[in-house]
Amino acid sequence: MSYQPAEPPNVPQQPYPGGFPQQYPQQGPPPGGYAPPQGPPQGPPPGGFAPPPYVSPASPQPPQRKKGKIVGFVILGICVVLALGVGSLFLIGPNKVPVRGAGMGTLPVYAKLNQALKNKDENAYLAPFQGDALKADQRKLFRNLMKMPFKVARYEKSATQAGAADTVQGVSFVHQIENIDVAPVYEEYQFTFGPDSTGHAVITGVEGASHPFPETASTFYPAPWDVYDDMTVWKGGRVLVISDKSHAADTQRFAPYISKAADDDVAAWDRSGADKSTLSTGALVVLEPKREVYSQFYRKGEKSDSLEAGVNLPLSRFGAQDEENTLQFGGSRIVMDSSLSRFTEPDWKSGVRQIGRHEIAHAMVAPYNSARGELPINVDSWISEGFAGYMESRDNPAVASADNEQTLKGSKLGFGDSPESEAESFYAKDANERHRNYVLARLAIRYMAEKYGEKKTFEFVTSMYRKPGYGTERGYYAQKMNTDRRTFMEDWRAYVRKTVPGVSGDG
Repeated sequence: MSYQPAEPPNVPQQPYPGGFPQQYPQQGPPPGGYAPPQGPPQGPPPGGFAPPPYVSPASPQPPQRKKGKIVGFVILGICVVLALGVGSLFLIGPNKVPVRGAGMGTLPVYAKLNQALKNKDENAYLAPFQGDALKADQRKLFRNLMKMPFKVARYEKSATQAGAADTVQGVSFVHQIENIDVAPVYEEYQFTFGPDSTGHAVITGVEGASHPFPETASTFYPAPWDVYDDMTVWKGGRVLVISDKSHAADTQRFAPYISKAADDDVAAWDRSGADKSTLSTGALVVLEPKREVYSQFYRKGEKSDSLEAGVNLPLSRFGAQDEENTLQFGGSRIVMDSSLSRFTEPDWKSGVRQIGRHEIAHAMVAPYNSARGELPINVDSWISEGFAGYMESRDNPAVASADNEQTLKGSKLGFGDSPESEAESFYAKDANERHRNYVLARLAIRYMAEKYGEKKTFEFVTSMYRKPGYGTERGYYAQKMNTDRRTFMEDWRAYVRKTVPGVSGDG
Protein backbone atom coordinates (compact mmCIF):
# COMPACT_ATOMS: atom_id res chain seq x y z
CA MET A 1 0.00 0.00 0.00
CA SER A 2 0.99 3.59 -0.35
CA TYR A 3 0.34 6.79 1.44
CA GLN A 4 -1.03 9.91 -0.20
CA PRO A 5 1.16 13.00 -0.10
CA ALA A 6 0.03 16.36 1.16
CA GLU A 7 -0.37 17.48 -2.45
CA PRO A 8 -1.34 15.44 -5.54
CA PRO A 9 1.44 14.74 -8.03
CA ASN A 10 1.78 16.68 -11.23
CA VAL A 11 4.22 14.29 -12.88
CA PRO A 12 2.92 11.58 -15.22
CA GLN A 13 4.17 8.12 -14.48
CA GLN A 14 6.59 6.56 -16.91
CA PRO A 15 6.77 2.97 -18.11
CA TYR A 16 9.42 0.87 -16.39
CA PRO A 17 11.38 -1.69 -18.42
CA GLY A 18 10.03 -5.16 -17.84
CA GLY A 19 6.69 -3.97 -16.47
CA PHE A 20 5.47 -1.57 -13.83
CA PRO A 21 7.38 -1.44 -10.55
CA GLN A 22 5.20 -2.51 -7.68
CA GLN A 23 4.94 0.40 -5.36
CA TYR A 24 3.81 1.31 -1.90
CA PRO A 25 1.88 4.55 -2.37
CA GLN A 26 1.69 7.25 0.22
CA GLN A 27 -1.84 6.74 1.43
CA GLY A 28 -4.20 9.14 3.14
CA PRO A 29 -4.18 9.35 6.91
CA PRO A 30 -5.68 6.24 8.53
CA PRO A 31 -8.35 6.61 11.22
CA GLY A 32 -5.67 7.36 13.84
CA GLY A 33 -4.55 10.22 11.66
CA TYR A 34 -1.10 11.28 10.49
CA ALA A 35 0.18 13.45 7.72
CA PRO A 36 2.94 12.02 5.54
CA PRO A 37 5.34 14.55 4.08
CA GLN A 38 5.32 15.12 0.36
CA GLY A 39 8.08 14.27 -2.05
CA PRO A 40 8.73 12.94 -5.57
CA PRO A 41 9.20 9.49 -7.41
CA GLN A 42 7.64 6.46 -8.64
CA GLY A 43 7.88 3.67 -10.91
CA PRO A 44 5.07 1.46 -11.72
CA PRO A 45 5.62 -2.45 -11.00
CA PRO A 46 6.10 -5.52 -11.84
CA GLY A 47 13.82 -17.30 -9.71
CA GLY A 48 15.19 -20.09 -9.08
CA PHE A 49 17.85 -22.10 -10.43
CA ALA A 50 21.53 -21.90 -9.89
CA PRO A 51 23.41 -20.24 -12.75
CA PRO A 52 26.28 -22.09 -14.35
CA PRO A 53 29.57 -21.45 -12.58
CA TYR A 54 31.54 -18.52 -13.93
CA VAL A 55 35.22 -18.86 -14.65
CA SER A 56 36.98 -15.51 -14.67
CA PRO A 57 38.97 -15.05 -17.86
CA ALA A 58 42.67 -15.12 -17.25
CA SER A 59 44.87 -12.41 -18.64
CA PRO A 60 46.22 -13.54 -21.99
CA GLN A 61 49.78 -14.79 -21.69
CA PRO A 62 52.39 -14.55 -24.44
CA PRO A 63 53.02 -17.85 -26.16
CA GLN A 64 55.98 -19.75 -24.78
CA ARG A 65 58.84 -20.27 -27.17
CA LYS A 66 60.46 -23.67 -27.22
CA LYS A 67 63.47 -24.72 -29.17
CA GLY A 68 62.74 -27.00 -32.06
CA LYS A 69 59.29 -25.55 -32.86
CA ILE A 70 58.94 -24.41 -36.42
CA VAL A 71 57.77 -20.95 -37.40
CA GLY A 72 54.55 -22.35 -38.83
CA PHE A 73 53.37 -23.53 -35.41
CA VAL A 74 54.12 -20.13 -33.93
CA ILE A 75 52.11 -18.37 -36.63
CA LEU A 76 49.25 -20.84 -36.24
CA GLY A 77 49.20 -20.29 -32.47
CA ILE A 78 49.12 -16.55 -32.87
CA CYS A 79 46.24 -16.81 -35.34
CA VAL A 80 44.24 -18.96 -32.93
CA VAL A 81 44.84 -16.55 -30.05
CA LEU A 82 43.82 -13.60 -32.20
CA ALA A 83 40.73 -15.40 -33.45
CA LEU A 84 39.62 -16.22 -29.92
CA GLY A 85 40.42 -12.80 -28.53
CA VAL A 86 38.71 -10.88 -31.29
CA GLY A 87 35.90 -13.21 -32.13
CA SER A 88 34.59 -14.56 -28.85
CA LEU A 89 36.12 -13.18 -25.69
CA PHE A 90 34.17 -9.91 -25.70
CA LEU A 91 30.50 -10.66 -25.23
CA ILE A 92 27.44 -8.48 -25.39
CA GLY A 93 25.37 -8.57 -22.23
CA PRO A 94 22.98 -11.37 -21.43
CA ASN A 95 22.83 -13.00 -24.84
CA LYS A 96 26.60 -13.17 -25.30
CA VAL A 97 26.74 -11.93 -28.89
CA PRO A 98 30.38 -11.70 -30.05
CA VAL A 99 31.77 -8.20 -30.68
CA ARG A 100 35.24 -7.02 -31.57
CA GLY A 101 37.70 -6.20 -28.83
CA ALA A 102 39.53 -2.93 -28.29
CA GLY A 103 42.79 -2.33 -30.06
CA MET A 104 44.51 -1.64 -26.74
CA GLY A 105 43.44 -5.03 -25.40
CA THR A 106 40.96 -4.25 -22.62
CA LEU A 107 40.16 -7.85 -21.71
CA PRO A 108 43.03 -8.09 -19.20
CA VAL A 109 41.55 -5.07 -17.40
CA TYR A 110 38.27 -6.86 -16.73
CA ALA A 111 40.12 -9.98 -15.66
CA LYS A 112 42.21 -7.95 -13.20
CA LEU A 113 39.15 -6.24 -11.74
CA ASN A 114 37.36 -9.56 -11.31
CA GLN A 115 40.38 -11.18 -9.67
CA ALA A 116 40.73 -8.21 -7.31
CA LEU A 117 37.07 -8.50 -6.30
CA LYS A 118 37.52 -12.19 -5.67
CA ASN A 119 40.67 -11.63 -3.58
CA LYS A 120 39.29 -8.51 -1.84
CA ASP A 121 42.47 -6.75 -2.95
CA GLU A 122 41.89 -2.99 -2.97
CA ASN A 123 45.25 -2.01 -4.47
CA ALA A 124 44.87 -4.50 -7.31
CA TYR A 125 41.33 -3.25 -7.96
CA LEU A 126 42.45 0.39 -8.16
CA ALA A 127 45.47 -0.30 -10.38
CA PRO A 128 43.62 -0.14 -13.76
CA PHE A 129 42.05 3.27 -12.95
CA GLN A 130 43.94 6.41 -13.91
CA GLY A 131 43.76 9.71 -12.06
CA ASP A 132 43.48 10.59 -8.36
CA ALA A 133 39.81 11.59 -8.48
CA LEU A 134 38.75 8.43 -10.32
CA LYS A 135 40.78 6.26 -7.95
CA ALA A 136 39.12 7.96 -4.96
CA ASP A 137 35.65 7.27 -6.36
CA GLN A 138 36.50 3.67 -7.10
CA ARG A 139 38.01 3.22 -3.65
CA LYS A 140 34.62 4.16 -2.14
CA LEU A 141 32.86 1.78 -4.52
CA PHE A 142 35.24 -1.09 -3.76
CA ARG A 143 34.88 -0.67 0.00
CA ASN A 144 31.10 -0.63 -0.32
CA LEU A 145 31.16 -3.76 -2.48
CA MET A 146 33.29 -5.54 0.10
CA LYS A 147 30.43 -5.17 2.60
CA MET A 148 28.07 -7.16 0.38
CA PRO A 149 27.58 -10.95 0.66
CA PHE A 150 27.99 -11.57 -3.06
CA LYS A 151 27.75 -15.07 -4.45
CA VAL A 152 28.71 -13.71 -7.88
CA ALA A 153 30.52 -10.42 -8.60
CA ARG A 154 32.24 -9.70 -11.90
CA TYR A 155 32.49 -7.21 -14.77
CA GLU A 156 31.70 -8.18 -18.35
CA LYS A 157 32.02 -6.05 -21.46
CA SER A 158 28.56 -5.30 -22.85
CA ALA A 159 28.97 -3.12 -25.93
CA THR A 160 31.08 -0.49 -27.62
CA GLN A 161 29.62 2.95 -28.16
CA ALA A 162 29.08 3.62 -31.86
CA GLY A 163 31.92 5.58 -33.38
CA ALA A 164 34.01 5.50 -30.21
CA ALA A 165 36.69 3.18 -31.62
CA ASP A 166 36.47 0.86 -28.64
CA THR A 167 37.54 3.59 -26.21
CA VAL A 168 34.07 3.81 -24.66
CA GLN A 169 32.64 0.48 -23.63
CA GLY A 170 29.44 -0.66 -21.99
CA VAL A 171 30.16 -2.82 -18.95
CA SER A 172 27.80 -5.06 -17.00
CA PHE A 173 28.45 -5.51 -13.31
CA VAL A 174 27.05 -9.01 -12.98
CA HIS A 175 26.19 -9.91 -9.40
CA GLN A 176 24.15 -12.21 -7.24
CA ILE A 177 23.58 -11.59 -3.55
CA GLU A 178 23.69 -14.64 -1.32
CA ASN A 179 20.21 -15.74 -0.15
CA ILE A 180 18.61 -12.71 -1.85
CA ASP A 181 18.86 -13.18 -5.62
CA VAL A 182 17.69 -16.42 -7.21
CA ALA A 183 19.97 -15.83 -10.23
CA PRO A 184 22.63 -13.29 -11.31
CA VAL A 185 21.39 -9.81 -12.19
CA TYR A 186 23.30 -6.86 -13.66
CA GLU A 187 23.95 -3.13 -13.51
CA GLU A 188 25.19 -1.22 -16.57
CA TYR A 189 28.18 1.14 -16.57
CA GLN A 190 30.15 2.93 -19.23
CA PHE A 191 33.97 2.75 -19.06
CA THR A 192 36.27 5.07 -21.00
CA PHE A 193 39.68 3.61 -21.87
CA GLY A 194 42.97 5.18 -22.81
CA PRO A 195 46.58 3.95 -23.09
CA ASP A 196 49.07 4.30 -20.29
CA SER A 197 52.71 5.25 -20.89
CA THR A 198 53.46 1.74 -22.09
CA GLY A 199 50.48 1.54 -24.43
CA HIS A 200 48.42 -0.78 -22.23
CA ALA A 201 44.75 -0.03 -21.63
CA VAL A 202 43.73 1.81 -18.48
CA ILE A 203 40.34 3.13 -17.38
CA THR A 204 40.14 6.92 -17.52
CA GLY A 205 36.43 7.39 -16.83
CA VAL A 206 33.48 5.56 -15.25
CA GLU A 207 29.82 6.52 -15.23
CA GLY A 208 26.42 4.90 -15.12
CA ALA A 209 25.10 3.93 -18.52
CA SER A 210 22.79 6.61 -19.87
CA HIS A 211 20.61 4.04 -21.66
CA PRO A 212 20.31 0.26 -21.85
CA PHE A 213 22.89 -1.46 -24.00
CA PRO A 214 21.92 -3.96 -26.71
CA GLU A 215 20.09 -7.04 -25.42
CA THR A 216 19.53 -5.52 -21.97
CA ALA A 217 16.28 -4.29 -20.43
CA SER A 218 17.50 -1.40 -18.29
CA THR A 219 20.66 0.08 -16.80
CA PHE A 220 19.54 -0.63 -13.19
CA TYR A 221 21.82 2.22 -12.16
CA PRO A 222 22.66 3.54 -9.59
CA ALA A 223 22.82 1.00 -6.78
CA PRO A 224 23.49 2.14 -3.21
CA TRP A 225 27.16 1.19 -3.54
CA ASP A 226 27.43 3.84 -6.28
CA VAL A 227 25.67 6.54 -4.26
CA TYR A 228 26.90 6.28 -0.69
CA ASP A 229 30.38 7.36 0.40
CA ASP A 230 30.20 4.89 3.28
CA MET A 231 27.44 2.29 3.08
CA THR A 232 25.82 0.70 6.14
CA VAL A 233 24.70 -2.90 5.63
CA TRP A 234 22.44 -4.65 8.15
CA LYS A 235 22.02 -8.39 7.66
CA GLY A 236 19.47 -10.33 9.65
CA GLY A 237 17.11 -13.19 8.93
CA ARG A 238 15.94 -13.03 5.31
CA VAL A 239 16.81 -9.41 4.57
CA LEU A 240 19.70 -7.12 3.79
CA VAL A 241 18.99 -3.48 4.71
CA ILE A 242 21.23 -0.75 3.30
CA SER A 243 21.55 2.96 4.02
CA ASP A 244 24.15 5.69 4.17
CA LYS A 245 26.33 5.53 7.29
CA SER A 246 24.84 8.84 8.46
CA HIS A 247 21.54 6.97 8.90
CA ALA A 248 23.05 3.90 10.56
CA ALA A 249 21.23 4.44 13.87
CA ASP A 250 17.83 4.61 12.16
CA THR A 251 18.69 1.58 10.06
CA GLN A 252 19.50 -0.41 13.20
CA ARG A 253 16.07 0.55 14.60
CA PHE A 254 14.03 -0.18 11.50
CA ALA A 255 15.77 -3.22 10.06
CA PRO A 256 14.57 -5.82 12.63
CA TYR A 257 10.95 -4.96 11.79
CA ILE A 258 11.61 -5.26 8.07
CA SER A 259 13.14 -8.65 8.83
CA LYS A 260 9.98 -9.64 10.76
CA ALA A 261 7.89 -8.55 7.78
CA ALA A 262 9.80 -10.95 5.54
CA ASP A 263 9.27 -13.76 8.04
CA ASP A 264 5.54 -12.94 8.16
CA ASP A 265 5.17 -13.17 4.38
CA VAL A 266 7.14 -16.37 3.99
CA ALA A 267 5.35 -18.02 6.93
CA ALA A 268 1.95 -17.14 5.44
CA TRP A 269 2.98 -18.61 2.09
CA ASP A 270 4.31 -21.77 3.74
CA ARG A 271 1.09 -22.26 5.72
CA SER A 272 -0.98 -21.90 2.55
CA GLY A 273 0.74 -24.84 0.85
CA ALA A 274 0.97 -22.88 -2.42
CA ASP A 275 3.64 -23.64 -5.00
CA LYS A 276 6.99 -22.11 -4.03
CA SER A 277 9.19 -23.44 -6.82
CA THR A 278 10.25 -19.95 -7.91
CA LEU A 279 9.46 -18.02 -4.73
CA SER A 280 12.05 -15.50 -3.56
CA THR A 281 12.40 -15.68 0.22
CA GLY A 282 15.02 -12.95 0.71
CA ALA A 283 14.94 -9.20 0.12
CA LEU A 284 17.33 -6.28 -0.28
CA VAL A 285 15.88 -3.03 1.10
CA VAL A 286 17.38 0.45 0.73
CA LEU A 287 16.26 3.04 3.30
CA GLU A 288 16.70 6.63 2.12
CA PRO A 289 15.09 9.75 3.68
CA LYS A 290 16.26 12.23 1.03
CA ARG A 291 13.67 12.19 -1.70
CA GLU A 292 15.99 13.33 -4.47
CA VAL A 293 18.29 10.40 -3.66
CA TYR A 294 15.46 7.88 -3.13
CA SER A 295 13.94 8.63 -6.50
CA GLN A 296 17.08 7.79 -8.46
CA PHE A 297 17.95 4.34 -7.15
CA TYR A 298 18.06 1.74 -9.95
CA ARG A 299 16.21 4.04 -12.39
CA LYS A 300 18.24 7.19 -12.88
CA GLY A 301 16.70 9.60 -15.34
CA GLU A 302 13.15 8.33 -15.00
CA LYS A 303 10.42 10.69 -13.87
CA SER A 304 9.33 10.39 -10.29
CA ASP A 305 5.98 9.92 -8.59
CA SER A 306 5.18 11.92 -5.49
CA LEU A 307 2.54 9.37 -4.40
CA GLU A 308 5.09 6.62 -3.92
CA ALA A 309 6.39 5.80 -0.46
CA GLY A 310 8.14 2.57 -1.39
CA VAL A 311 8.76 0.54 -4.52
CA ASN A 312 9.85 -2.93 -5.56
CA LEU A 313 11.96 -2.97 -8.72
CA PRO A 314 12.51 -6.39 -10.37
CA LEU A 315 15.98 -6.78 -11.91
CA SER A 316 16.41 -8.77 -15.09
CA ARG A 317 18.37 -11.98 -14.90
CA PHE A 318 21.75 -11.87 -16.60
CA GLY A 319 21.27 -14.41 -19.38
CA ALA A 320 19.08 -15.16 -22.37
CA GLN A 321 15.75 -13.38 -22.04
CA ASP A 322 13.88 -14.83 -24.98
CA GLU A 323 13.50 -18.53 -24.24
CA GLU A 324 10.19 -20.08 -23.31
CA ASN A 325 9.71 -20.91 -19.65
CA THR A 326 13.01 -19.41 -18.55
CA LEU A 327 13.56 -17.22 -15.54
CA GLN A 328 13.34 -13.58 -16.59
CA PHE A 329 14.03 -11.81 -13.29
CA GLY A 330 16.83 -12.81 -10.96
CA GLY A 331 15.86 -10.67 -7.99
CA SER A 332 14.33 -7.43 -6.76
CA ARG A 333 15.48 -4.22 -5.10
CA ILE A 334 13.17 -2.49 -2.65
CA VAL A 335 13.55 1.22 -1.89
CA MET A 336 11.66 2.93 0.94
CA ASP A 337 11.41 6.61 1.81
CA SER A 338 12.27 6.53 5.52
CA SER A 339 11.25 10.18 6.03
CA LEU A 340 7.56 9.32 5.63
CA SER A 341 4.98 8.64 8.30
CA ARG A 342 5.35 4.87 8.48
CA PHE A 343 8.83 5.49 9.88
CA THR A 344 8.09 8.59 11.95
CA GLU A 345 4.65 8.12 13.54
CA PRO A 346 4.38 6.99 17.19
CA ASP A 347 3.48 3.44 16.16
CA TRP A 348 6.37 3.26 13.70
CA LYS A 349 7.07 -0.38 14.52
CA SER A 350 3.74 -1.41 12.99
CA GLY A 351 4.19 1.03 10.14
CA VAL A 352 7.59 -0.32 9.15
CA ARG A 353 6.34 -3.88 9.39
CA GLN A 354 3.35 -3.09 7.16
CA ILE A 355 5.29 -1.40 4.37
CA GLY A 356 7.83 -4.21 4.68
CA ARG A 357 5.17 -6.87 4.19
CA HIS A 358 3.77 -5.04 1.18
CA GLU A 359 7.00 -4.57 -0.74
CA ILE A 360 8.50 -7.91 0.22
CA ALA A 361 5.30 -9.61 -1.02
CA HIS A 362 5.97 -8.02 -4.43
CA ALA A 363 9.57 -9.23 -4.32
CA MET A 364 8.54 -12.77 -3.35
CA VAL A 365 6.53 -13.37 -6.50
CA ALA A 366 8.56 -11.23 -8.94
CA PRO A 367 10.62 -14.21 -10.20
CA TYR A 368 7.42 -15.87 -11.45
CA ASN A 369 7.00 -13.07 -14.00
CA SER A 370 7.51 -14.40 -17.51
CA ALA A 371 7.61 -10.96 -19.16
CA ARG A 372 9.82 -10.96 -22.26
CA GLY A 373 10.73 -8.54 -24.99
CA GLU A 374 10.47 -4.79 -25.27
CA LEU A 375 6.70 -4.71 -24.78
CA PRO A 376 5.90 -7.34 -22.14
CA ILE A 377 2.36 -8.08 -21.03
CA ASN A 378 2.10 -6.69 -17.54
CA VAL A 379 0.40 -8.40 -14.63
CA ASP A 380 -2.89 -6.62 -13.92
CA SER A 381 -2.29 -4.00 -11.25
CA TRP A 382 -5.29 -5.08 -9.21
CA ILE A 383 -3.72 -8.53 -8.92
CA SER A 384 -0.17 -7.44 -8.03
CA GLU A 385 -1.16 -4.57 -5.72
CA GLY A 386 -4.16 -6.40 -4.31
CA PHE A 387 -1.93 -9.33 -3.33
CA ALA A 388 0.66 -7.05 -1.69
CA GLY A 389 -2.09 -5.15 0.14
CA TYR A 390 -3.61 -8.40 1.34
CA MET A 391 -0.26 -9.64 2.66
CA GLU A 392 0.28 -6.31 4.40
CA SER A 393 -3.05 -6.34 6.21
CA ARG A 394 -3.93 -10.03 6.52
CA ASP A 395 -3.22 -10.16 10.28
CA ASN A 396 -4.64 -6.75 11.12
CA PRO A 397 -8.28 -6.82 9.96
CA ALA A 398 -9.42 -4.02 12.31
CA VAL A 399 -7.08 -1.45 10.78
CA ALA A 400 -7.88 -2.67 7.26
CA SER A 401 -11.63 -2.48 7.92
CA ALA A 402 -11.37 1.07 9.24
CA ASP A 403 -9.36 2.07 6.17
CA ASN A 404 -11.89 0.37 3.88
CA GLU A 405 -14.79 2.28 5.43
CA GLN A 406 -13.03 5.63 5.45
CA THR A 407 -11.93 5.25 1.82
CA LEU A 408 -15.07 3.76 0.25
CA LYS A 409 -17.86 5.35 2.28
CA GLY A 410 -20.47 6.73 -0.11
CA SER A 411 -19.23 4.64 -3.04
CA LYS A 412 -21.57 2.85 -5.40
CA LEU A 413 -20.51 -0.39 -7.01
CA GLY A 414 -22.60 -1.70 -9.85
CA PHE A 415 -22.38 -3.89 -12.91
CA GLY A 416 -19.16 -3.33 -14.82
CA ASP A 417 -17.15 -2.09 -11.86
CA SER A 418 -13.91 -3.98 -11.28
CA PRO A 419 -11.15 -3.55 -8.70
CA GLU A 420 -9.39 -1.05 -10.95
CA SER A 421 -12.10 0.48 -13.13
CA GLU A 422 -12.77 3.51 -10.95
CA ALA A 423 -9.94 5.66 -12.34
CA GLU A 424 -8.26 6.35 -15.64
CA SER A 425 -5.25 4.42 -14.43
CA PHE A 426 -4.66 2.22 -11.43
CA TYR A 427 -1.75 4.46 -10.47
CA ALA A 428 -3.92 7.56 -10.71
CA LYS A 429 -2.34 11.00 -10.32
CA ASP A 430 -4.93 11.91 -7.69
CA ALA A 431 -3.99 10.54 -4.26
CA ASN A 432 -7.56 9.69 -3.24
CA GLU A 433 -8.33 7.90 -6.51
CA ARG A 434 -5.15 5.87 -6.31
CA HIS A 435 -5.71 4.86 -2.69
CA ARG A 436 -9.27 3.86 -3.57
CA ASN A 437 -7.92 1.56 -6.29
CA TYR A 438 -5.53 -0.04 -3.82
CA VAL A 439 -8.34 -0.66 -1.32
CA LEU A 440 -10.64 -2.20 -3.94
CA ALA A 441 -7.82 -4.44 -5.18
CA ARG A 442 -7.01 -5.54 -1.65
CA LEU A 443 -10.66 -6.41 -1.06
CA ALA A 444 -10.73 -8.49 -4.25
CA ILE A 445 -7.82 -10.64 -3.08
CA ARG A 446 -9.24 -10.82 0.45
CA TYR A 447 -12.58 -12.01 -0.93
CA MET A 448 -10.81 -14.62 -3.04
CA ALA A 449 -8.82 -15.85 -0.02
CA GLU A 450 -11.90 -16.08 2.20
CA LYS A 451 -13.98 -17.92 -0.40
CA TYR A 452 -11.39 -20.16 -2.07
CA GLY A 453 -8.55 -20.30 0.45
CA GLU A 454 -5.07 -18.86 0.41
CA LYS A 455 -3.51 -21.71 -1.55
CA LYS A 456 -5.70 -21.13 -4.60
CA THR A 457 -5.43 -17.37 -4.16
CA PHE A 458 -1.64 -17.33 -4.04
CA GLU A 459 -1.42 -19.72 -6.97
CA PHE A 460 -3.87 -17.52 -8.90
CA VAL A 461 -1.44 -14.64 -8.37
CA THR A 462 1.62 -16.61 -9.51
CA SER A 463 -0.31 -18.00 -12.49
CA MET A 464 -1.05 -14.44 -13.59
CA TYR A 465 2.65 -13.60 -13.27
CA ARG A 466 3.65 -16.62 -15.32
CA LYS A 467 1.20 -15.95 -18.13
CA PRO A 468 -0.45 -12.55 -17.83
CA GLY A 469 -3.57 -12.04 -19.88
CA TYR A 470 -7.29 -12.52 -19.89
CA GLY A 471 -7.14 -15.99 -21.45
CA THR A 472 -5.06 -17.47 -18.66
CA GLU A 473 -7.10 -15.66 -16.03
CA ARG A 474 -10.35 -16.95 -17.49
CA GLY A 475 -9.01 -20.50 -17.53
CA TYR A 476 -7.86 -20.31 -13.93
CA TYR A 477 -11.27 -19.10 -12.73
CA ALA A 478 -12.92 -22.05 -14.45
CA GLN A 479 -10.41 -24.76 -13.55
CA LYS A 480 -9.43 -23.79 -10.01
CA MET A 481 -12.43 -21.90 -8.65
CA ASN A 482 -15.29 -23.34 -10.69
CA THR A 483 -16.47 -19.88 -11.70
CA ASP A 484 -15.77 -17.27 -14.36
CA ARG A 485 -14.42 -13.74 -14.24
CA ARG A 486 -17.82 -12.08 -14.63
CA THR A 487 -19.37 -14.09 -11.81
CA PHE A 488 -16.32 -13.52 -9.62
CA MET A 489 -16.58 -9.75 -10.10
CA GLU A 490 -20.32 -9.79 -9.33
CA ASP A 491 -19.67 -11.75 -6.15
CA TRP A 492 -16.79 -9.43 -5.24
CA ARG A 493 -19.04 -6.36 -5.57
CA ALA A 494 -21.63 -8.00 -3.34
CA TYR A 495 -18.90 -8.82 -0.81
CA VAL A 496 -17.70 -5.20 -0.73
CA ARG A 497 -21.24 -3.87 -0.27
CA LYS A 498 -21.84 -6.37 2.54
CA THR A 499 -18.59 -5.92 4.46
CA VAL A 500 -17.86 -2.20 4.05
CA PRO A 501 -20.40 0.16 5.67
CA GLY A 502 -21.50 3.01 3.44
CA VAL A 503 -21.01 1.22 0.10
CA SER A 504 -24.10 0.59 -2.01
CA GLY A 505 -25.12 -0.61 -5.45
CA ASP A 506 -26.28 1.68 -8.23
CA GLY A 507 -28.90 -0.60 -9.55
